[in-house]
Amino acid sequence: MLIQICGQAEAVRLASEARTGTSIISITSKEDGDVVFPDNPNILSVLRLKFNDLYREYDDEGFPYGRPLPASEDFEGLRDFVEGLECDTLIVHCWEGASRSAAVAKAVYEFRGKTDELKADREISPNPLVYALACGELGIW
Repeated sequence: MLIQICGQAEAVRLASEARTGTSIISITSKEDGDVVFPDNPNILSVLRLKFNDLYREYDDEGFPYGRPLPASEDFEGLRDFVEGLECDTLIVHCWEGASRSAAVAKAVYEFRGKTDELKADREISPNPLVYALACGELGIW
């Protein structure tokens, strides 16, 4: 399986062009609405996760971000979704496709035995808190 890490706009484009079985993990912030994907019979399933792209409560100057940190309950359903995957491609997206999606994709890749192909169109920097929580939900830590 190909695990494609990307931003929101690219995920919508890839979903519209999917020619084989494709599943999506769509990650948005708690404040954002759901991403609308085009009708395509090759989109087999979509898991929607909502959490902010934070890994600490305060910025470098000590000011609070004012948004909640990701928590374990934000990842409920991830394990069932991943265990049920029967697709050729898994699109994992967040707004930019660099931090939250990279962390979740990395955890999925490890959960599945590191046998899939990971692909990113840009430099990624997995959010360490998101990665730890995704690993916890998948039972690999």
